[in-house]
This record gives sequence, structure tokens and C-alpha cells, in this order.
Amino acid sequence: MSTNLTEPNLIEPINFSSKYLKTFWLKNAKDYYIENRTIVVNLGEQKAYIGALPEKYLLPRASTILKEVSLKSGDSLLLIEIYGPTNIGGIILDAGWHQLGEIIDFPKDIPLWKSPQYDLGIVEFDPYFATGLTEQPAQNNFTKYQVKVNLWFSPAVTNAAIHNKHAVREFLEVHTQIYGTGRMQKFHAKDFNTLYEDVLMSPGDTHIPFACVDEQGRFFYPWHQYYADTDCIWMANEFHPIS
Repeated sequence: MSTNLTEPNLIEPINFSSKYLKTFWLKNAKDYYIENRTIVVNLGEQKAYIGALPEKYLLPRASTILKEVSLKSGDSLLLIEIYGPTNIGGIILDAGWHQLGEIIDFPKDIPLWKSPQYDLGIVEFDPYFATGLTEQPAQNNFTKYQVKVNLWFSPAVTNAAIHNKHAVREFLEVHTQIYGTGRMQKFHAKDFNTLYEDVLMSPGDTHIPFACVDEQGRFFYPWHQYYADTDCIWMANEFHPIS
């Protein structure tokens, strides 16, 4: 993280949904004990080491599920615990959630809902390395990014719309599955019949980046979409370039 953190285990609640999910931002983790089954997403710059033998770690922009184990270290982690799945679709009734077609130009017949978005600090990394275009990070390619996260919900058997752009200035985006099972899909064109890759998503999974980077360091994407096999909640982890 770009900010110097001196105190260990700094916690900031993220109120996606206090009724269904317990979610908080953990900064500067040091021997932080996780008691209950919890999705852990590493949104920082450093490996997050897990206190079990043999010693393993969670890479930046990756996730897992942990229980009854400590996080030995980690600069920026998001922790999500599901209280219970009963009526979990009611999450869209919480304050700040909207059907996407209500807030942008998007088909209103696609049942896709978006939560409020939260800023989770600034990170710095080499975009070419992060997207798998180089084998090692290069210091002269390091760029600063604002981290933003929000949740999405769709009921079972939902195509969440094929697209290849996100904003005027593209950002790096990966998704973490929170509840249910879905897929991240790639297409040759804006046509469901041109599907060429299915990336299955179960709770705790984060897919590798779909984006590539051009010579100017700008992100670009193939045609892609999220597809919900069951009722699904997933999280968009966005890394917005800072000029």
C-alpha cells in the first residue's frame, strides 16, 4: 500500500449488507485469527502469509476461504463472512443497491443488481506483470491504482450482458465469487454463439485478469460477461489508474 501503516490489524467495516454479510477491510494484518469460514481477498501489494505449515501465501488480486487459522501478514485484505443463505436474495433491498438499468443505460429486463461501491486504498504494481504479459515485474512499469469494490447479484440462469468496455478510461477488473456458482465467459464477438472460454466460479474463487495492456499501459478486454448458474453474489475488484 502507498500509505504507511504502523498499527497492526486495522479494521474498517464495509457495509455491503450487515444482515447477510459481515464484511471488513483488514490493513496491516499481523497474526490475525480467523475463527469462522471467511472469504479472504488480497487487494494489496504484498503476499498475505497464512499461519499454517507448510507455510503458504495468498498472492495479490487472489482469494481463498479460511477458517480457524491466522493471517500472519498482509497489507490490505477484504474479509467476507456469510451469516446465512436464507433469503439472501433480499440483499438487493438493502440501502444503496440498484438494478443496473435504473442507474445507467442498460437493459431493464436483465436482472442485475449493483451494491454501493467503496474505495479501499491505493496500490502500485506493474500492469504487464499483473495481466501475465511478462514473467517478472519491472520497476519502471509500476503504476498507482485506486482500489474500488462493489457486489453484484443476479438470479439463476442470467446472462449479465456481453461487453468489452467499462469506462472512458479502462481499469483492471477481476471478480471474486461470494455466493452460488457462476462463470466468467469470453466471446469472439458480441454474440452468445461465439463463446470460446468458460471460467467456472465457486465461492472463494477469483479469476485471473481477462484484460491485456497496450504499449501505452492502457487496459483492453475481449468480449466477456458474467453468467449466473444459480442465484449468485460476486464482487468486482477494480483497480483504476491514477494519473
